[in-house]
Order: sequence, then C-alpha cells, then structure tokens
Amino acid sequence: MFKAKSKLDINLIEALKNNPYEKYRVMIKCKTLFSTILKKVASFKDALIYEIEYCNIVVANLSKREITLLIEYPEVEKIFFDEYLFLCGISVASANKFYKSNSNLKFDGSGVKIGIVDSGVYPHLDLTRPTNKILEFKDVTYGITHPYDDNGHGTAMAGVICSSGISSGDLYSGIAKNANIISYKAFDALGKGYASSILYSIEDLIKNYKEHNLRILCLPFEMLNSNSYILKAFQNIFEKAVSFNIVPIVPTGSINVDEKTLKGISTLKNCIVVSGVTSENTGVPYIYSSSSLSSKSKVPNFAAVCTNITTLNSDINYISEKNGTKLYPKKLDAKYKTYSGTSLSVAIVSAVCALLLQYNQTLKLDDLVSLINLSCTNDNDLPKNVVGEGIINLNKLLK
Repeated sequence: MFKAKSKLDINLIEALKNNPYEKYRVMIKCKTLFSTILKKVASFKDALIYEIEYCNIVVANLSKREITLLIEYPEVEKIFFDEYLFLCGISVASANKFYKSNSNLKFDGSGVKIGIVDSGVYPHLDLTRPTNKILEFKDVTYGITHPYDDNGHGTAMAGVICSSGISSGDLYSGIAKNANIISYKAFDALGKGYASSILYSIEDLIKNYKEHNLRILCLPFEMLNSNSYILKAFQNIFEKAVSFNIVPIVPTGSINVDEKTLKGISTLKNCIVVSGVTSENTGVPYIYSSSSLSSKSKVPNFAAVCTNITTLNSDINYISEKNGTKLYPKKLDAKYKTYSGTSLSVAIVSAVCALLLQYNQTLKLDDLVSLINLSCTNDNDLPKNVVGEGIINLNKLLK
C-alpha cells in the first residue's frame, strides 16, 4: 500500500487526509496500457472528463475511494491535481498607441491556418466580414456550439492576427489579415483554464490538422507552478506538434522582468518563446514580461511590442446559444479595445509566422526562428535574457 501511495502527488495526499470534497479533478498519468485505465475510469459514474492520448493521461472527477482503487493498478504512474493556467493579457482603460501592419507588405497570411487556445472568440464584424476568418470554434469548457468570448482575450488575439479592419477603415487591421483561425475555448471568464482542457484542445487541433492544414498554435497563456508531470505533458504535445510541422508559440509569462524567473511552458523546447517590450522605438522591456536568469539562456527567442495595443472588443455578456437555439450578438458600442501583456507578443509572432509561411509553406520551426532572428534589432543593447535576439522589425523581415 505504501508503494501505491507513492503514486499520489503530495498535494493530493494532503487533501485526501481531510477529504473535504466528494470529488477531485485529477490527471492520471499512465505507464502502459492506457486503454485499461481509460476503461476503468469510464466505469465510474460521471467520472471521465478527457483522454489525452499523446500524453498517456486520463482526466477525471474521482472520489477518494476511486482514487484509492486506481493507485493499485500497475499501469498507473502518478495521480495529481489538474492545475490552472492563466492568460497573459489585460485590458487597459486608455491608450495612445496601436499596432498596425504596414499596408505595403506583400503578404497577408492568405491560406495559413492558426489554432488559438484561449477564452473563445466573439463574432466581431472584423472577423466575419468581408469573409469569415473563424473556420471552426470548439468550447471545451461549457460545450456551447457557436463562437462567443466571455472574457475578451481570445478575440483580442484574433484581432491582432487577422482583423479585416472593416469597422475602422483599415486602421486596426490584423498583421495577417487574410489568415484564418480555429478557436478553442479552454479558458473561462476570469482568464483561467485547466491544464487538461488546454492539453486536450492542443491534441484535438493536432489530430485534425490535415483537415484545415493547420500550421501555427497561438498559445497566449502561462503556467505559474512547476508540476513536472504537467510540464512533461506539454513537452510531449509540443514535440508531437512539431513532428507534424505545426509551430507552437508561447509567451515568457507575466512575472516581473527584474525577478529573472521563467516558469512553466516558457522553459520548454519545441516552441517559440516570445517576450514583450513597450514599443519598437524605445525598446524598454515590459515590466510584466518574464526573463530568464542568465544572459546565456536560449530563451526568450526574441521580443515584440506588447503594450497599449488597440484590437477587437467583445461583448463579454453575449452567449451564442440558449436551449440549443443560436443567438445573435447586438451591435457593439465600442468596436475596439486596448490590451497589454506578453500574450499580445504571441499574437504578433503568430501573425508574422503566417506571413512567412504564405511566402514559403515548407518552413519549419527552426527556419522561422532563424528568419525572424535576422530581422531583430537591439539598438539599446537590452540583455539577451530579456529580449533574446532582439525586437522584431516587421518591415525589415518582409521587405
């Protein structure tokens, strides 16, 4: 029994001592015979939530008794809490800047598909006219069929990437305005989402990549704990994405830049890691853009502007269906809103990669990093552990 208990995460052991809950949302990491544990969990009443095949993980709501039964199976390696991850952008009250792509660029992202795992996407006029940029929407939090966004963050990311700018006379058009997005809602109205919901979303995007010719994963969130099993799951799924020539892009995170602390998914391989600066001209690091401890570190790869960026607004009170009937949004009073955060840097780099892939669809992750590196500038000699190879210069990259 002692050996079996070692399969439980220490935090779960402590929780089960007092047993304050009827059910615990947990992730079950399997060594072998994944199907055996999946079948067993499915036999418990209302227990199974997801199976994440690429990571050999089953996600479930389990009672103490059910957890005690499962740890006796030799196929089970570890059982641990399903942790929250958090979005890396915030709306701000006012702004005097915006990020806009150069209208003279030769490329517009046509034909490139980007998967966004976020808080959803609002059917904003700039995303649905003149053509609908939202190829597919999937809500893994509440199961609603049609696009909506009760937080606004996902819509803001989509706007930076592919807004048509039709509501602003092209003033606030996206960088890759003719790219398309596939939106997975894995975060709630408060900007938090379970690790399992995010992993499930990424896996589903990868499994169906051929259907839409998916090339980019825009992942604008951070993990603030150091659960090694969850990190390993993200590492496995990033490796799987890259094996199919899909490029994951993540932020450094929101820890104060002076703390020199990178955590969670920003420490992983097989992804592009982006930090943020306040503007391309001044090159001042964004205070809530995490940095690595050493200047010899290989992350972040580079930096992009991430403050006071005007992008698409949402009606966060709009829900797209009721009792199975589709509902239509009201006209927005304010069509645009301003955001700051390293998630904006991720959206910008996702769009830049879309432009490069339109130019040459055979480019892989390392190719994209090399090309973007060549465009970077660092006139103020900012530390490498803060901005990597420098700040992306879009016009230099695509001239």
